Amino acid sequence: MKQAKETKQIEPTQQEAGALVLPQQKKSVNAILILLVFLPCLVLTLRLDNDIWFLLNSGRYVLQHGIPTMEPFTMHQDFHFVMQQWLSATIFWSIYAKFGAAGILALVFVVFCATVFVLYRLISLLSGGNEIATFITAMIASSALKPAMISRPMIFTMLILICELYCVEQFIRTKKPLWLLPLPAFSALMINLHAAMWPIQFVILLPYCIDAFRFKFLFLEGEGYPKRFFFPALVLMFLAGFCNPYGWSAMSYVFRSYGFQEIGIVLEMQPVDINNASGILVFGLFFLLLAFYLLKKERSTRLRFALLSLGTAVLTLSSLRSYSLFAACGIFPLAYFLRDVTLPQSRIQSQKGVLCLRAVLLVLVAVVVGVLVISRVSEFDEAKETSKAANAVNYLLEQENTDDMILYTGYNDGGYVEYRGLKPYIDPRAEVFVKKNNQVKDVMKEYYELESGKLYYKDFLNTYGFTHLLLTRDEMLYVMLPHDADYELVYEDDAFLVYRLK
Repeated sequence: MKQAKETKQIEPTQQEAGALVLPQQKKSVNAILILLVFLPCLVLTLRLDNDIWFLLNSGRYVLQHGIPTMEPFTMHQDFHFVMQQWLSATIFWSIYAKFGAAGILALVFVVFCATVFVLYRLISLLSGGNEIATFITAMIASSALKPAMISRPMIFTMLILICELYCVEQFIRTKKPLWLLPLPAFSALMINLHAAMWPIQFVILLPYCIDAFRFKFLFLEGEGYPKRFFFPALVLMFLAGFCNPYGWSAMSYVFRSYGFQEIGIVLEMQPVDINNASGILVFGLFFLLLAFYLLKKERSTRLRFALLSLGTAVLTLSSLRSYSLFAACGIFPLAYFLRDVTLPQSRIQSQKGVLCLRAVLLVLVAVVVGVLVISRVSEFDEAKETSKAANAVNYLLEQENTDDMILYTGYNDGGYVEYRGLKPYIDPRAEVFVKKNNQVKDVMKEYYELESGKLYYKDFLNTYGFTHLLLTRDEMLYVMLPHDADYELVYEDDAFLVYRLK
């Protein structure tokens, strides 16, 4: 009886038992929240990006002939050339040659998951382990990254930038310089994977350079952290940029590739327009984040986080291409801002409440994953889809004499034509056709003047003596050639037309 009495005394009451939450149960809820963060990885577009064709062609060329210094793919002669994505192209081609389009999509999926993983660790670091702040920020960032996760070298760039930011944040918190050691290696990877974006890592780290000084000016306040390690690491990052086949030419590539009016005809280089889907996405994301910042009473954040979010937002508004930078580097600071946000404890502290929350989250994950998997399986055949120009190019290769062919294609379609072994007038590598890069001719400006009506189409055709023209229905030449007695229509499908010199 005495033993039973003692046992009764140490047993919790029913009310107390309801208030106990086992650590395993809490961990299970957190694990489900992490799974939710990775759900956007399942929503990849099962279609290769149009730029993949010139990348595949470039990677194949590197493995067969080495890294070129003269442009080898178009009809133009003696163009000086920097294959600024040579390593990315080689990776894409190596995978495509063995596994086809499905392999490329699998690579994008793996890089997406790796990016979300590092981003989640970075967000968790900034939130101080606050689960609510971590989940909200990671879910927004993961979803925002999805449109940028396509078969382009930018996927590697975003992963590298987030890894660099994670290392720097760890250095700031631990004061251990070992966290800065990977930065030069990341820089060397960046210059070979995507040279045009190599300088952006210094732009992204500029707010950290400012915040490294301890100061206070009006409402601005620098945190201050060991500069004797941080700034030498930046110098080593710069020196690591020389570890590429083109040296300074690759490092300075971006300064010769942008800021030209003619490149403005490329959709991704245009400012964000709220009247189209991409503009609605960008402004919707901006308004969502702004709501978080305005609704919270305490609005304190670090100077580097404010500058980073504001700077990448301005870049995005100036050109749609920079959206991926905001998704990768401009959203995660929200975690620091929300680090002290908590849910009402009375709703989640009981064992029953945790079990209910876990059940709801499991059902949500199961339903969403099920819907995504079913839709992905039904659409997976799209992964095998080739370019829409395939049939027209097949006609050129099979029915026309390609030995003396002088072929015109528009900007978007030249990459696939090159991939099939023909040499077109232009392709989607806009900067290659700028005179500052090729040192011969401003082909991009010529194309811009043709499309805008500033250059008479007949003068353009006579300059090159095109024997064949591959056209879409949204080009200037599509309007003109039906009335030109020197050319005849020899092929037509839903998307393309082929004209031949009589």
